[in-house]
Amino acid sequence: MQIKGGALAFTWIGCFLGAGFVSGQEISQFFNHFGLAGLFGQVLAICLLSLLCGVIFRFSQKTGMDQVHQVAVPVESAFLRGLACVVSVTYMYSIYIVMCSGAGTMLEQVTGSQGLRLGGSAVFCAAVTLVAIRGMGGAVRVFSRIMPVLVTLSLLVVTCALVTYGGEGLSFQPANTRNPLVNQWLVAALTFVSYNFLSGLGTLSSLGTMVRSKRDISIGVFLGGVALLVVSLGIHCAMASLPVCMEAELPMLYLAGAVNPAFQGLYAVVILLGMFGASMSVFVPVPQYLLRFSRFRRYPVLVPVILSTLAFVLSQVGFSNLIGTLYPVYGFVGFAYIAGILIHAWMIHRKNMTGGDHGTNQ
Repeated sequence: MQIKGGALAFTWIGCFLGAGFVSGQEISQFFNHFGLAGLFGQVLAICLLSLLCGVIFRFSQKTGMDQVHQVAVPVESAFLRGLACVVSVTYMYSIYIVMCSGAGTMLEQVTGSQGLRLGGSAVFCAAVTLVAIRGMGGAVRVFSRIMPVLVTLSLLVVTCALVTYGGEGLSFQPANTRNPLVNQWLVAALTFVSYNFLSGLGTLSSLGTMVRSKRDISIGVFLGGVALLVVSLGIHCAMASLPVCMEAELPMLYLAGAVNPAFQGLYAVVILLGMFGASMSVFVPVPQYLLRFSRFRRYPVLVPVILSTLAFVLSQVGFSNLIGTLYPVYGFVGFAYIAGILIHAWMIHRKNMTGGDHGTNQ
């Protein structure tokens, strides 16, 4: 399957517009808590994230390498590449658990029903599993359909929130309490880039091999980067118009309900779409990785079903607790992946300049 710049843009931003992002929980913890400095950190983070996506797309396109262990480890080491696989797969699976938890939390916040929290998470897991069975091609097609809707609806709610509460000014006051794992704005911004890039790496590395040309990569990275920055800053400013919303598990859902009760349902759709997209980006590569082994290859449907069922059980941990702990920890781990990819890209570039080959696809 080959994709153009527009499909690439909506697919790669879909890797990051998950429950934590569009609900405002990530942006609150990693940017709003630092006041005005958080705005600078947010712009820096989105620009770096876009740049890294461009690097991985071009790298995979030139080399044909589409597996995490291939692109992140620049040396021929079975141990390091095996370790890279294990860490990235477990992390992507952990993010899927966060998304499942977010689906249930959202329904409970909207309806007040504990039963709908459990039932919503179960239905959500079933839907993601159906896409995972279809593989990366199916995921790209779904991304291309749901991401334009997500971006449009989120900006609509953000605009209404700013019109309703922004007239009295925006509050960019630093929070009194911060996450001790990311207690400085620059560290928070870089960690945000690192864990997001690591969480989407399984999908991002595959996308590069599906793009037709360098021009499509440039268009996809630019369009996606602009859309991601606009949505991100819009959510940041919307929450700054009513800071009390940041005390909720899903700040933007609370804010939408404060604007108009009907908007709460509308933004619930936005969050659900974001969770679904992010879940596809992190879960689809997991069973595909396991199906490389002969013992799992005979069960192409059963493997994702079992993994999804386990994720549903584990998702009953609190949503904000998962984001506040899991994301920063893996963010620090992600720096090693980013360094490995940049070194590997530089090595490939040097080989090309000296007339060498592209290396092996181990």
